[in-house]
Amino acid sequence: MAPCEVHWDHRIPLPKLAPVRAKVTVALVALLCFINSYDGEFVFDDSEAIVNNKDLRPATPLNNIWSNDFWGSNLSSNSSHKSYRPLTVLTFR
Repeated sequence: MAPCEVHWDHRIPLPKLAPVRAKVTVALVALLCFINSYDGEFVFDDSEAIVNNKDLRPATPLNNIWSNDFWGSNLSSNSSHKSYRPLTVLTFR
């Protein structure tokens, strides 16, 4: 080993966590980071993608998500952005 190589594993002690405990720790840290945004308002294009998207309404047939873009416009339309994300739209529904 060359003298300039640094092996951080030997210098910084890291706790050895069981896999389940490590997963729970990561989940809790993620929850703590995003808990303040839970009651937040929609921002930027959220209102167009979620609030005004007709494909997300219960009365709209579920098959529409396969022929419409992310914003709810028909993919064949000239005004469509051609951003085809049916699984994302399905998660909002």
